[in-house]
Amino acid sequence: MDGAREWATHGDVTWARMDTPQQPMVVTILLLLAEPLAEARLRAVLDQRLLAFARFRQRLVQQNSRHAWVEDAGFALDHHLEWRQLPEPADQRALEDLVGELASQPLDDGQPLWRCVVVDAYAGGCAIIFRVHHCIADGIALLRVFMTLTDLTPDAAGVATVEQRRAQARLAAKTSKSLRPSPGWRERWHWSGALVMALLRQSLIPPDTRTALRGELNGQKRMAWSAPIPLDTITRIRQHWGGRVNDVMLTVAAGALGRYLRARGEVRPGLTARLAVPINLRPYQEEIRLGNEFAVIFLRLPLDIADPVARLAAIRARMEQVKASPEAVANLLLIRLVGRLPHGLERGILWLFGTKATAAMTNVPGPEEPLYLAGAPLTRVLAWVPQITSIGIGICVLSYAGAVTVGVTTDSGVVADPWELVAGLEAEIVELATRAASASV
Repeated sequence: MDGAREWATHGDVTWARMDTPQQPMVVTILLLLAEPLAEARLRAVLDQRLLAFARFRQRLVQQNSRHAWVEDAGFALDHHLEWRQLPEPADQRALEDLVGELASQPLDDGQPLWRCVVVDAYAGGCAIIFRVHHCIADGIALLRVFMTLTDLTPDAAGVATVEQRRAQARLAAKTSKSLRPSPGWRERWHWSGALVMALLRQSLIPPDTRTALRGELNGQKRMAWSAPIPLDTITRIRQHWGGRVNDVMLTVAAGALGRYLRARGEVRPGLTARLAVPINLRPYQEEIRLGNEFAVIFLRLPLDIADPVARLAAIRARMEQVKASPEAVANLLLIRLVGRLPHGLERGILWLFGTKATAAMTNVPGPEEPLYLAGAPLTRVLAWVPQITSIGIGICVLSYAGAVTVGVTTDSGVVADPWELVAGLEAEIVELATRAASASV
């Protein structure tokens, strides 16, 4: 029999009920390590650090008309930890195939909703694939959780000291900035009115333009990721053309989507596509708090602008408009609202929500310092967040130790080979960097 319970929030319930056969609502995090792992040491780290977070020992169950998190009396780490080997030649493509295979599978809701697959003998080291259901936490919180599994030195003990945990929390907390306003009563009154209008506007947004980037999902996920992009390269682009890292990466993403459609003869003047872009709403804090504390904005990107510099200027202007509006908070309220609705009505609303965008894109700043996991150097961190309902493309930008990696996931019914999008992303970065270098001479 399961133990003590904790009532689930409406947000937890919303994300738990979003699963469909084509779209498991599971966050995938991939850690690449330069050395093999000692199994006993990894198990100790998971047991002493990951399982310190109650959600990784709990199941989400329905009790009468409510949902609750309850301790799983039959919990065993062996039910969640698996060791695999890739088929030869055991290269990045083979790992991408495995990650896509796992990302296509739902998690077993009869157990705590997470899984860890260790891939031995990859690139002279190993890879760890974590899959965690979105109802446990959003991507920002999960990245912070998994950073607590790491150490600042290779010879740290299995249990982190208080000082190490604080240092790890400070590294992860750099990703957490709140967008919640703190105005006086006049500003609150104005904000409330603007929020009501934003809610109305969100409900009236029509479906996004139908292109080759939208199609019928088949549930078979494909994963790919870029070569590391030095943050110095992005900094030089920003310094010359203006904008933030997110503006540059949105420009690159729009360029890659445009290249994909241009190769199929679908680009026309005025063509745009909407991206669903998560916005973190967590306050800056050292304490790690699970759950979902983010909202989504719909950002319309120009796909018809081939010149990346002109595209960057257009996207910067659009982002400034979005930041000044209460759209993100309005969408957060909508997500929380549907968790209170009957399941059938919830699915209908979420389906409509999913028609409003062509792709989802996240940008997560990770730790700046090199880290170690169970004594092995952590070389790269990648992540993919799930897309809702009919959205078949996801892009995740994640920085770590001075470089950015872009992970792309697609449903093969929409885009059969995500590498075409990755190649477009890399070509766009090269073009922007080359233009900035030429203009500086």
